Amino acid sequence: MKWPRWSIIFLFLRRFLMVCGVALLLLSVLCWTPYPWRMYHWLSMPDARLEVEPEWIVVLGGGGIPSETGLMRTYYAARVAARYPAAQIMVALPEYEGAVDSSLRRMQRELTMRGVAADRIHLEPHGANTRAQAVEVVRRVDTEAAVLLVTSPSHMRRAVRTFAGAGFSRVGAHSAFDTHADGDMTISAAGVDDRLSAPAIEGSLTLRYRLWNNINYLSSVARELTALGYYKWKGWI
Repeated sequence: MKWPRWSIIFLFLRRFLMVCGVALLLLSVLCWTPYPWRMYHWLSMPDARLEVEPEWIVVLGGGGIPSETGLMRTYYAARVAARYPAAQIMVALPEYEGAVDSSLRRMQRELTMRGVAADRIHLEPHGANTRAQAVEVVRRVDTEAAVLLVTSPSHMRRAVRTFAGAGFSRVGAHSAFDTHADGDMTISAAGVDDRLSAPAIEGSLTLRYRLWNNINYLSSVARELTALGYYKWKGWI
């Protein structure tokens, strides 16, 4: 018996939606556990440390400036530059030819504003992705030099492996982690003017913050695992 085409399509869509529903349920449960953070932390390459002081600090540009990633990376790059005053700094972010007020130039100004001497900062304006940036930096920096990468935690594993794949023999990681507020973020129920009969969630940091952070972590992890698979397939890592 030959099934009608519409029936085959219906069965396919039904099974596809069932798989999507199960996957969504599993991801929702995962957000209530510490595993999203653990996967995010794994991407940050916490064990990629240099045994010597870096000769170059390479800041990967992210979303430019102003943006969360751009500001975080330049903030940490300035701190690392102060710790290693002999190291040169390379900022890698594409810009249009002849640009005057590009995000790359703003990152340069952000670093000087934070105390990094202008003559230590070098700009790499050509690479449009991590692989291209690594190739461009290799053209300007000795592959035997100790290189310390500064980038977002989720991007670090791909960055370290890409720079190693491009030829650098000593690559370290300094991830630009954000920090949480220092104070007690729980709210006393006695101090809340609760005029609605809503559930009391004042003392639950998981429901107010951690759950939503975990959703963001899972999104970043999913993107980076996809990118790592693509880079592996291309032979870049």
